[in-house]
This record gives sequence, C-alpha cells and structure tokens, in this order.
Amino acid sequence: MGQTHKQFELIVVDDFSSDDSRQVLSALASQDKRIKAVMHEKNQGASRSRNDGLAMAKGDFICFCDADDLWMAEKLSVQLKTLEQNKQYDVAYCDAIITDEKGAATGRRFSGMFPPPENPTGQLFNQLCLRNFINMQTVMMRRKCLQPGANFDGNIKWVEDWWYWIQLSKRHLFFYSEQPLAEYRVHSRSTNLTQRQGYHINRLKVFKRALKGYPDISGKVRSQIWYHMAVCLFHLRKPKLARRFLLQALRLSLQSWSAAPHGLRPFVRLIFGAARTGRHS
Repeated sequence: MGQTHKQFELIVVDDFSSDDSRQVLSALASQDKRIKAVMHEKNQGASRSRNDGLAMAKGDFICFCDADDLWMAEKLSVQLKTLEQNKQYDVAYCDAIITDEKGAATGRRFSGMFPPPENPTGQLFNQLCLRNFINMQTVMMRRKCLQPGANFDGNIKWVEDWWYWIQLSKRHLFFYSEQPLAEYRVHSRSTNLTQRQGYHINRLKVFKRALKGYPDISGKVRSQIWYHMAVCLFHLRKPKLARRFLLQALRLSLQSWSAAPHGLRPFVRLIFGAARTGRHS
C-alpha cells in the first residue's frame, strides 16, 4: 500500500489459503475502500486467480503483483507517467531486483536472468514467441488490453504469464525501462528436478499454442520455435521426438541456413551425437 500514487484499487485474490490470510484480508478490506477481496472456496490456481482479478478491475490501468513479490514505492507513479506521455504504447514493463527466499537482495537483476531483446520497446510479438523476458510484477497495461480471448490459460503452469504476453503483443506495443520498479523473489525449490521438468513441459504447451493460434508467424520464427521445442524434448529425455522436431526446424531453415536459430548447428551435433552414443534413450 506504500505507493507514492494513492489513487488505486487493490484487488486481492485469496486462492483458498490455509493460514489466516482470509481473516486479515477481510479486516483490511473493511478498513480501506480501495481494497477488494476475492475469496476462492477451493484452490483454483494462478491463472484462474488472475483472470478473476482482471474481471473485477475497474481502473484505466492494470498491474500485477504475486504474493511474495514487491513493488518499489514509485512504481505506479513512474509507469503512469510513462504511458500518459507515450500514447502509442499500451504496456509498460521494466527491470526488477532479484531477492532470495528471505527477501534479501542478491545483487542480480531480472534482466541478467532473462535479458530483454536488442530492441525491447515496440512490437515484440516475434521475440515473445521464442522466449519470455517480461517480469509480471513490473507490468502496467491499459484497460483496452482486456480483450475477449486474451486470458491466462489454466492449462499452463509456471509460464502462464508468457502466453498472456504473447497474446497482448500481437495487438499492442510495449515500452521498456531499465529502471527496476519491483523485487522478484527466487525460491530454491524452483531449481529442483520436478520444477525443471514442469518448466519444459509447459514451455512446449506455449510453443504449440503459438504455432496453432498464429498461422501468420514467419518461416524464420516458426523454425526457431521448432528448434526450441526440440531442446525442451531433449531435456525431457525424449531424444527420438526431439530429433523429429529438430528435423522440422532444419527443413524450415533450408532456404537460409545463415538465418537458422542461434545454437542450432551445435545442438544438431549434440542431439545426433547423443543418438549415436545411446544417451537419453
């Protein structure tokens, strides 16, 4: 609540928490008219929670903040000024400071983990079809971004925000700032095997949705998507299927080998070398 810009509504979705969050939230909402509480009667997941929050939003600008992340005090005021001064952009995003599980700064930034593209401002659809570089806590978007069909997908976990940005980027321009306006907390459990496997599985879902949902994707980007799907399958220890996907990437790259996805040639040697030696089989 400690924002320098005070005129806002705070929609908090309690996804059937097991602690005293519901009681605390109800008490806060009764004391501050800016707070609106949504109480799930059973766990619905991150995507449903965000969609429910978006459905209730009345403001002209919308932001996101997960339970364990933080905004800098000036976040709202800075991004409001950015979008008010740059009418052609509908989504503002920026860098974030990385903290550990206890909230202590690690000295790293989100841009170091997920570097923005060379041109991080403007039309980002092609870049976002290949990878996510947008931290959810840093986003502010205009209300007109809330269009039918552009929702968080409950069938996608861990990377559901990525699919949402892809949908928005097809219709809206993004504005990037290097100024960190949020703190992004990284948990040690995110590096365990189950999380890594889930990450690759859900990245595959996003790639498939992009290919199916946007038939006008260029051949070059389509080739890169097939390549990244092959990498995911290789990490999931499915080398035969990975080789099939890699061959499709190669077919799409034949017209211009110099435009092949970055890392494709060494990955070709790696995956077909693995096939010869019997690794991951």
